[in-house]
Amino acid sequence: MDLEYQCNCCDYFTVGARGDWEICPVCFWEDDGFGLDDLDSWSGANHGLTLRQARANFARIGACCEAMRSKVLPVDKRGRYRYVPRQV
Repeated sequence: MDLEYQCNCCDYFTVGARGDWEICPVCFWEDDGFGLDDLDSWSGANHGLTLRQARANFARIGACCEAMRSKVLPVDKRGRYRYVPRQV
């Protein structure tokens, strides 16, 4: 699968199709179709978090939320994915 889309939470290119409910292995955010233009809508697929909250969590703990910390890829394994940080 060609991973041509960035995860809206962590900014790694881990998503094959936008809004297809794929779970990012880097931060464990489920791509529910909400994007960076909708940072403050709560996401049922992501335990009620907003994208703004999830991005802040990723910057702080390396996962979209505390409950997913044990599921994410360790930092040393993330190099297989392209990373381009975005400002929001």
